[in-house]
Parts: sequence; structure tokens; C-alpha cells
Amino acid sequence: MKPTITEQQAREKVEQYIQGAVSALPGSAQRKLFTQNRSECTDPTDDGPQGRFEISATYEVTGLEPAKFAEHFDTVVQWWSAHEFKVLTDSRPKDQYVFARNNADAFDMSVQANDLGKFYVGATSPCVWPNGTPEPQALEAEPEPDRPVAAPPEPAPAPKPRRAPVDDEDFAQTDWTDGGTSY
Repeated sequence: MKPTITEQQAREKVEQYIQGAVSALPGSAQRKLFTQNRSECTDPTDDGPQGRFEISATYEVTGLEPAKFAEHFDTVVQWWSAHEFKVLTDSRPKDQYVFARNNADAFDMSVQANDLGKFYVGATSPCVWPNGTPEPQALEAEPEPDRPVAAPPEPAPAPKPRRAPVDDEDFAQTDWTDGGTSY
């Protein structure tokens, strides 16, 4: 198992990235903490061991004119491009949301706005060990290379979903009327 940066280093980098993106906005922009999280990596994308955490923060950015949000999105995306981020999701113009990942360190960032005049910038770390090195219990769970490992049991067939999954983008487009059916 590979060491990572520590949680504290991840927290500092999250703050640095957010501060950097916000500093590219007009001087009137001010950060106001909206959320700050430490979430266990229970389903990590890298198939890594449990015991690691993602560190994230989201700030509401005040002092911006909602009429200029499109320009502010472009400014943040330009800042990302100059700092090794690659845009992975750009939902504009339908939704005011853009998501990017840093090519060098796998930190994620997002910028989002809503019709209520709110503008948010957030960042999330990749999965990190609290102290930068694997915890003893994770090391114990790792099989020794010289010992044979039994094949995992066959998984049970997945139950069929009752309906097709719906993502947030579909929510606003769903016709919630009963289509004339009376009960």
C-alpha cells in the first residue's frame, strides 16, 4: 500500500485550491464557508483499502453579480486550466455546474451557481491515510505475497432495480403530472 499525503496536508491543499480559484474572481468576491467534510472512502475509485478519507470544503462566494455568473464560471475554468485541472463535466448552459480534476494530484474542484443568486466553489482530495501511511489494521488485512489466497465466492446476482435510475439532471425534466389518470 502506498503512502499518501496526510489529512492535514489534504485539508491545506483543498483550501489553497479554493483560495486560488476565488482569487481569480473580481476583488469584490469573498469566501464564506458552506460545508467542510471528512468522509471515509468506502467505495474508492482506485479499489484501495478502507481506512482512508476524502477531505472536502465548499465555499459560497459572495460579492458577485448574478448577471455575470457566466463570466465568473469562465474565469474559474481558465484558472483551472492554468493549474493542471481538466474539466470532466460542464453542464452549462442547462445547469450552472462545472467539475474538474487535477492531472497531477487527483484533487477535484467544482463551481456551481443557482437561480437564487448563490455561487459556490468547492474542492475534494483524493483518498488519503490520516497520517499519510497505511493504518496497522489495513496492513494486516493485506495478504502476504507468498501465501495462496482463496478465490472469492461467486457473488449473488444483483437484484433488478424497480425502475430506471434517475439523476439530478433528469429531475427537473420529469413530467410529474399523472397524465390524466384518475384514482
